[in-house]
Amino acid sequence: MFGPESNFAVSLGYHVAAFEATGYRPRDELVFISHGLPGRQISRFSMRDDKTLFLFVFRDEFMNGREEPKSLLRRVFRDAGWEWPRIEPELERATEIYFDSVSQIRMDHWTKGRTALVGDAAACVSLMAGEGTGLAIAESYVLAGELHASGGDFAAAFARYEQRLMPYLKQKQGLAAKFASSFAPKSASGLALRNLVTRVMRIPRVADWMVSRSFRDDIVLPDYGSAQ
Repeated sequence: MFGPESNFAVSLGYHVAAFEATGYRPRDELVFISHGLPGRQISRFSMRDDKTLFLFVFRDEFMNGREEPKSLLRRVFRDAGWEWPRIEPELERATEIYFDSVSQIRMDHWTKGRTALVGDAAACVSLMAGEGTGLAIAESYVLAGELHASGGDFAAAFARYEQRLMPYLKQKQGLAAKFASSFAPKSASGLALRNLVTRVMRIPRVADWMVSRSFRDDIVLPDYGSAQ
């Protein structure tokens, strides 16, 4: 309806891969554990039923043509140290691997004719920012409210939907693009700075200030009342 995805997909310069394993040790409950190297990061998170999710983020410079995901991960992280000698056998046993580029969807309009987009289809912020589900719910709420308030004039409803939310989503995308480099800083000095900032955020007031400064949601959703 809007044209090929390539017209709207904007790479943030990273690729991501993920898979699950059962019975992995060590196991740390309710903790997201990461090991960073210049341009690369391995993370793990314990899930229910004794499963562990492994997440890999690395810069696009490590890509090499159309290499198969398992082979690519072995090459990119072969010198990672840390728990890689235990993670690599789990990678070999994995039957499903999520693999994709880290990108955003940026569009000048989310509507065309009688079609309206919401969620990642309209304005994917990327996994670097998260919030995809919450943003999709907020967009759906506003779109439904405007359609109800318009009394059947969908064109007016679509226009108000974009006017209310598009500036906010563009701001969120800009913050996510800036924040992306903190996942896998390109240099050793950048990695050291990222780790220092992470340690400083253990101080409650500092953490509150930094989070509110960068990630606070400055938006008030309208109250459309009860639909009839």
